[in-house]
Amino acid sequence: MQQNSLTQKERAYLKDALELENLCIAKYSVYADQCVDHELKNMMFSIAKNKRHNANMIKQELGNSEFLYQ
Repeated sequence: MQQNSLTQKERAYLKDALELENLCIAKYSVYADQCVDHELKNMMFSIAKNKRHNANMIKQELGNSEFLYQ
């Protein structure tokens, strides 16, 4: 997203999406820690890393519009 302002509904959606991404990060990190197979462990860590990137993008977008709805 490149726009400067978000509606409250859009912000609420992004906050929900951020919560889901954070839940996935936690779950995949736990799954990776429990894996014995090295290849599967790496895949779980890779998914968690991708989810962390997604969460950071959402945080960035929320931060860019933060001043509008304080």
